[in-house]
Order: sequence, then C-alpha cells, then structure tokens
Amino acid sequence: MAPRFVRSTLLAAALVALTPACGEKEVRPTLDLLTKACAGTPPLAGVTHLRFRVTGPGIESPRERVSTVDWTEEDVPGLPVGSGRVLEVRAYVGAPDQGGQLVSLGRSAPLDVTDGQAATARVFLRRLGEFVPVNLASDPGTCSVPSEARAAHTATTLPDGRVLITGGYRPEANGTRPVSATTELFNPADGTFRPGPDVGARAFHTASLLPDGRVFLAGGAESFAPVTLQPTARLLDPATDVMSELSLKAARYQHAAAVNTAGQVLLVSGRAVDGGTVDTVEGFDAIAGRLVQYPAPFAFVDAALTVERGGQLFQVVGGATSLRAVRDVVPFEFSGDRIQTKPAGADLRVPRVGATVALLGRADEDPRPLVMGGLDGLDPAQGARPVGASEFLEGVVQVSDGPALMPRANPCAVTLPDGRVVVLGGRGTGIGTTYAVAWAELITPHAGSQPTVLGLPLMPQPRVWHTCSALPDGSVLVVGGVDDSTGETRANTEALVVMPPP
Repeated sequence: MAPRFVRSTLLAAALVALTPACGEKEVRPTLDLLTKACAGTPPLAGVTHLRFRVTGPGIESPRERVSTVDWTEEDVPGLPVGSGRVLEVRAYVGAPDQGGQLVSLGRSAPLDVTDGQAATARVFLRRLGEFVPVNLASDPGTCSVPSEARAAHTATTLPDGRVLITGGYRPEANGTRPVSATTELFNPADGTFRPGPDVGARAFHTASLLPDGRVFLAGGAESFAPVTLQPTARLLDPATDVMSELSLKAARYQHAAAVNTAGQVLLVSGRAVDGGTVDTVEGFDAIAGRLVQYPAPFAFVDAALTVERGGQLFQVVGGATSLRAVRDVVPFEFSGDRIQTKPAGADLRVPRVGATVALLGRADEDPRPLVMGGLDGLDPAQGARPVGASEFLEGVVQVSDGPALMPRANPCAVTLPDGRVVVLGGRGTGIGTTYAVAWAELITPHAGSQPTVLGLPLMPQPRVWHTCSALPDGSVLVVGGVDDSTGETRANTEALVVMPPP
C-alpha cells in the first residue's frame, strides 16, 4: 500500500487544480462504494489507488481527486449544483500518474444536485471487461438472478434506468419450449429483479419504448407445440402497470420493430404460424392511438429495422425472399393514417439475413446506423456464411464501409451512453450448421476516421436469443439466451453484467 505522504502529495496536486470557481456552489456527497462481487475477480484485488471524477452538463473538465485505496469522505470531490452529475470511481494497481494500471471502474447514476440538500451516490465497482453475475447492493457477496430462464425475450431500458424483461421461452432438457407470459424489472440501483405484470404468453416478439415511457409489445409465439401466435399488442405503462390491448392485423413472430422520434412504431417481416413469411406491414401511432397499415405486400423475412439519422424515416435492412438473401435497404414512413414507401433506398455491399443495427456515436453528435452480422445466404447447409464486414447507412441513398467484426448472425448489439457499441454473442457457423458463440466486441467511433474494435473477454457461455441492455453507469446487462454450441441446448440462467473499458 502506498505510504501516507504519497497520498497527501497526490491530493494536494488535485486540490490545487480543482478549487471551485468563486461563488460556485457545490455539495459534498455521501458515497456508497460497493467493492465486493459475488463471483469473479474482486474489484479491489491488487488495487493501491482510487481516482474520483465528477462529470456532467456544464462541467468543462472533470473534477478529479486521487487517493490511496484507504479513502475517506474528504477524498471525494464536491458535486456542483445542477443536474446530471455523475461520480466515477477508477481503481488502479499503482499510482495513476506513475503508470498505474486501471483495473476496475464504477459510476453513479446521474444525480440532480440541489444547494442545501444532501446527495448520496451509490457506485458498484466492477472489474473491467469481466462478465460477472449481477450482485445485490444490500449484500454484494450475493448474486442476483432472474426469476425465470428466458430466451427470445425482450429487455427494454426505461427512462428511469430500470430494465423491463418480457416473455420469452424456457429451454428444457427434453427439448420443449414453454412460453412465458411474465415480466420482471431489473433495478440497477440495487441489483434486484422484481416481478411485473403478465402480458400474455409471447416469445420472439418485439418491445418498443415510446417517447412517453410506455412500452409497445407486439406479437410473438404463444406456444411451440403446436405453434400458435399471439394476435395482440399490449401497451404497457411500467410506472403504473396499466395496460391496454390492441388486435393486430397480422399475427407474427421473429419480426422486427422500431420506433421513431414521433412515437410511431413500425412492424415488418416475421413468420406466420406455418413458418412462412408475413408480408403485412403495419404500425402503431402512439400520438393518435391507432394502428396504421401499408396497403401492399412486403415479403422479406429475417430483416433488420432501424430509423434513419433524421429520426423519422424507417429503414428495413436486408432479409430474404423465399429464393435468396437480399441487399435492399427499403425506406418507409408514416403519412397521416397510412404507411408509405419512399423512393428506392440504398443497397448493402453484401446480402444479410439476420443482421442487427445499432447507432454508433453519441446522441448529440449525429450517430450513424451501423449494420452488423447476418448470413450472406438462406441456409448454412447450402453454403451460407456469416458476415464479418459491417457497413454504415449514410442517409437513405448510400452505404459506407464499417469496421471488420467477428462473423456471426443474430448478434445482440447495444449503444452505450457514450456512443460506443457493444456486440455480444450470436450464431457462428461450422460445417453446414450454426451454433451459439461467446464473442464480445467493443466498437469506438472516431471523428473523421474509421471506428476501432476492441475484443473483450469471452462471455462465460455462448449465447444466442439473449438480450443486452445499456445501464446508466455505462455497464451492460446480459440476460438469458441459449447455448447450443455443444449440440445440446442449455439455458443461460444467470444475468451477467460487464463494465467495458473507458
């Protein structure tokens, strides 16, 4: 452990640089720093020093102080009065200004700080890049697990930071797949999973977060033996558990959905009860409170869906007809009481079936939709291979090359609060077959140049049909999915969390 005089020297240097501006008001917070884990490497293993950083709107440079691992409340910087204040704690092996290695990181949820009122910041310190089970704030040495094993479910990050986990099926050892009607809410502030309302049995459905905080749940499979489909959509307010139900024109599962900035939801693609393609396009206009339809058939299956950078126009990306994989990017928009297409959009560089799209870049810096993964054909048994190249959608008329990634279909990708993208799991291919993979990658944007890709440690188990959700502290929650990489389908029962390197 570093001697006391080293700590005092570091603190003195930090304090000189961080003296508040004349007249600026700040509040010294109470820090609840959780430094235990229920599994994996202890966050403080080998740690000698901590760096405390305060960031937020209007704070031009982070306010920082450095301490030895034996910190006190006086080592924590004050929080300037204002909204969106984040207290970050970085843990180092060795002094950070002398080449020390950053090994653990944690951040508070954004705090609103008011003059004269106490402020409490809770920080889960997590080992960088390590996938570990979620732990409880009340007992950090205890792992927190979801109430059910789920695959092909949805996970929706709500405005308050909680994650709504809905439906899905439970993989059984005998090959059956009972479908769940339940929901649960994960609260990152305390690490708990709590039951939510039932929403009707559904798996391979979609969940779209509306601008007002409600969630639009659409379609899905109601059972698999025999296959029956959920013909309804549910509009759920997670704040009150109040729900309303709508009857969809077409029952479907394994479809795609997206919501634009106006609160309009588009539903495309998907499979019918006989496994065929659903060629009906329909949507929900949350402002008008009505379902809207597209008058012509549109018969792409296993397509991805995103919203163009302007926030209004939808783009259907890739997919397949009954004969071939396609490269089309097809634009749709809401127009009054109907849905219409725009003039022909861009073509992808390669066809993609089962791709995913995520926005790369900060929300205030014009992020770009990045298309990742997918198969370049219909059937791996007939030579279809996973795609490793990614590509950006540049408006509606062109695409450009993105970074090279691990080749896979059906990956889970999520945009972090800082604009980076984490890509997890999915399906790779062997000799004429597919299997779940454990790959994890972090994509970082750079202004004026190509993004960089960092390979993260593998997940403990391969996963496909799982979910990945960005949490307010910059970590990622991974829930459910299946592992069929050994030829035997196994459920992933643990919920994992990973803190990407800064």
